[in-house]
Amino acid sequence: MESFLEPAVMIIEAINQGLEHAALQLEIIPPPGKKGHLRWFSHATQSTMSADVESGGDEIKPGNPAFSKMLEQKLADFLARKSEYLDVWANSRGLTKEQLEKMQTQDEFDGDREKAPFNHHTPRNRKQLYLLLYMQHMLYTAGISVLQLCKFSDDIIAAGIMSKSGPIIPPLITLVKWFSAIFDTADATLPDDERPRTMKEQTLLFGIAGKVTRNIEHLPPRNAYERLGVCINRFQQFLRGPEFSFGFRSACATMSCAILAYLHQTQEIFTHYRLIWSVIISAIGANMSAGQSGLSDVLRILGSFAALIICYAVWYIPNGHVAGVIVIMWLASFFQMYFLIRWPKYIIGWLVILITEVLSIGYELQVKKIGKVNAESTGIYVFPPYYVAALRVACVLWGTCASIFFTYLPYPITARGLLRKDMAVVIQLLANYHAVVHSTIKVRLLGKEGDVSEKHSHGDRMARTRKAMFNKIMTLSVSINHNVYLQKYEPSLGGRFPVAIFKDIISQLTNLLDLISLLSYSTQVWEVSGVTKYCFAHSPENAMWLSDLSKLIEPINPIEEGITSILCQLSTAVSTGRALPPHMRTKTPYRLSERLRTLDPEILHLDHMLEPGYSAHAVMEIISSMVTYKIDRLVSTVEDLVGVISFNFGQGGEEGQGKTE
Repeated sequence: MESFLEPAVMIIEAINQGLEHAALQLEIIPPPGKKGHLRWFSHATQSTMSADVESGGDEIKPGNPAFSKMLEQKLADFLARKSEYLDVWANSRGLTKEQLEKMQTQDEFDGDREKAPFNHHTPRNRKQLYLLLYMQHMLYTAGISVLQLCKFSDDIIAAGIMSKSGPIIPPLITLVKWFSAIFDTADATLPDDERPRTMKEQTLLFGIAGKVTRNIEHLPPRNAYERLGVCINRFQQFLRGPEFSFGFRSACATMSCAILAYLHQTQEIFTHYRLIWSVIISAIGANMSAGQSGLSDVLRILGSFAALIICYAVWYIPNGHVAGVIVIMWLASFFQMYFLIRWPKYIIGWLVILITEVLSIGYELQVKKIGKVNAESTGIYVFPPYYVAALRVACVLWGTCASIFFTYLPYPITARGLLRKDMAVVIQLLANYHAVVHSTIKVRLLGKEGDVSEKHSHGDRMARTRKAMFNKIMTLSVSINHNVYLQKYEPSLGGRFPVAIFKDIISQLTNLLDLISLLSYSTQVWEVSGVTKYCFAHSPENAMWLSDLSKLIEPINPIEEGITSILCQLSTAVSTGRALPPHMRTKTPYRLSERLRTLDPEILHLDHMLEPGYSAHAVMEIISSMVTYKIDRLVSTVEDLVGVISFNFGQGGEEGQGKTE
């Protein structure tokens, strides 16, 4: 591995410098030597940032117009010396060239030592060989992506865009889609900025199921009357959405405090004692889930009592003198800003403290300025400072209690329920994402992807599909992690919430997303057109690789479809809580190397080392095996959560009833 360390460090340093170059060109960071220059790169690249871009003689540094060509040359040198690095590694392992070639033609993930007669360490060496190929390929493809970013920044500079200044206004079509998304309450699988524009594109993006789950209670409309009924049904679904339910709860909580203002007997009390504060607190204190509501309510209550103490200190330390009150008020606000910056997740509590101070102290200063008579001309009684702060706390408690009451009445919307719902959607999206990635790989091998840079081509539409699904999964992952944090603030009735199991599932889903994304990213070397086609050494031998691999695509379909089917079943199980069928495991990984060797015994020879398909094949083998392993672990974890269907009456189950293990 030491033989690979030096070139790996070299290419990583070049990648870091490429990121620095793009950041300098796009003015994300100031040039070296200027005030505020951020040192956000590794220690190896900080030395290049200590001097001006033009200094250093003939050395090309980030920010130089010729830097992109230099980075491209470094990547070419790294690719050209790939076989040299492998020979050094083989010599360090005591392997001859013949042994290395023989090892590569065997199944790299087969642990049977009888198939490795020349050395009992062959399985380990074979896995290490493919790990080296994996690392080389991923470093090179990462460098290609950074190179494209550098060229993009150079084009921006050459076009003079960075020299202009002005507001950035979204296009009209984007604004229209944002506005239309407000009235869309369907369970869309794509974000608002990636909606299909045609029926053909919709079929490609979402498969035969369409945009949402089919309505099994109604057939497609056939006439104008039925289409009108569909429109009315959509409006009713819009009114039935969770937003309207939450709005109704908030309105009830607000009116329970504001009702005093509409009754003749209590109108003056509502005005004199500033009960409007409770109405405001009940409105802004409403939250969708009980967990979020519980956390925010606790912060409001604690913040109100803390503000009460601070108000007393601010007013009575200078004995009510205006100049002293202003100075102490500024000093208190100054120290409170530290806590606001240090712990921003408790921003609700800090804001309650600041707002209470401003309202209470500001009102007393106003009375001192305009006088008691003018202050009471609006119908509000003038109270002493200690009474105003206490009244503010009482109003906060009243509004908070009203918000809590209608959060749990008639039933609570818990963060745990939202967590389960979002997790089921993520698993379903991951199944779709896995299917799209494998479809992309097949299209690339068959050469039917087209020009990815051309809009509406197969490659472009599938790329937008992958990007949209990835973004949607990442957005929901943030929501899931937030709900995991909020669920501990919910009152638990019954047994404890299995937070450890849910965290384990979230971790495994994140790993699966990374692996599947890596599978799509690593196989872009098989693109015959697109922005990166000039960065890979395509040759007639590479065409042979693609041709042989394409012959093996159809037998892989059952394995790929099996993984997608398992993920869909897991999504349903997490959503409904119903048990899984028994023995739900992935099939044996498809041995691609063995099939390739059957087609062409020389296809895995060392002479093909520089072919892009060679390393991509190693990466695909490793990632596919890891995906299979992660899927089995995920199935086992979900089985622990929801159980497995079983009717073993003699093993502890009740007679005559199905048993969930």
